[in-house]
Amino acid sequence: MDIAIHLGAHRTDEDLLVRTLMENSDRLGPKGIVVPPLGRARPAIRKALQTGGGSGASGLAEELAGGGASRMVLSHEGFLGIFAKVLSNSAIYSDAANRAVTLRDLFPGHDLRFFLAVRNPATFLPAVFAASSLTDFSDFVRGHDLSRIRWSDPIRAIRAACPEIPLTVWCNEDLPLIWPDVLHTVAGTDDPMSGEDAILREVMTAPGLRRFDAYLRDKPIGSRVVWRKVAAAFLGKYADAEKVEEEIALPGWSDAIIAGLSDLYERDVATIAKMADVTFLAP
Repeated sequence: MDIAIHLGAHRTDEDLLVRTLMENSDRLGPKGIVVPPLGRARPAIRKALQTGGGSGASGLAEELAGGGASRMVLSHEGFLGIFAKVLSNSAIYSDAANRAVTLRDLFPGHDLRFFLAVRNPATFLPAVFAASSLTDFSDFVRGHDLSRIRWSDPIRAIRAACPEIPLTVWCNEDLPLIWPDVLHTVAGTDDPMSGEDAILREVMTAPGLRRFDAYLRDKPIGSRVVWRKVAAAFLGKYADAEKVEEEIALPGWSDAIIAGLSDLYERDVATIAKMADVTFLAP
């Protein structure tokens, strides 16, 4: 069985990916694509991890997927670590390799595929802090060299630890335009699904959405490439500034730091996109 494991990261899609696929179970199920309910999958995986994984997790895939499944999708933003340990040793997800190996060993004999969303550290770190139990942002970032933070580091670590497992990566910032590609790539099917414009609808103004819907009614689009071009045109004109431009008001998080991290991120993404052993989804 193929097992697609969405590794997160934290504060990217907020479970929208797995929930959208679950809402398409009537379309995916007949094709043998299963998305186990989160309330059943996550406790079972947590228990398997606590008991050592590997041989201790024998039959976990079958337990979660049931009989007759050809592909199973699992997703959890905490697969690579907990909120409090996202940032450590001036790096993000410094334990990514060990976490990936542990996940791999839960499903011996199956074909795994890893999926990961990355996000600009300038907004990623404040978002992780806000969702954590920590109360002092200065303490959260103190002692870390932010100029050394690279997504390419945990990605290289995962590839080195699990070279046999394909890894697909995308930028969270690109989701409005690549969301259909993400859904279909993770599910492993090109069949149409509901919710393919879910992210676009979150960041576009109401008048823009009305015009977008009217355009699609008049000119149905059969290609995701064409859809992306049309969506980009409407988003360029009708993006909701309050939803696409994040305001960050945290002590010490200056415009200079945000600009510096954003520049590093753009260069890091360019590096990731060129990695021969990584599939990179881009608009």
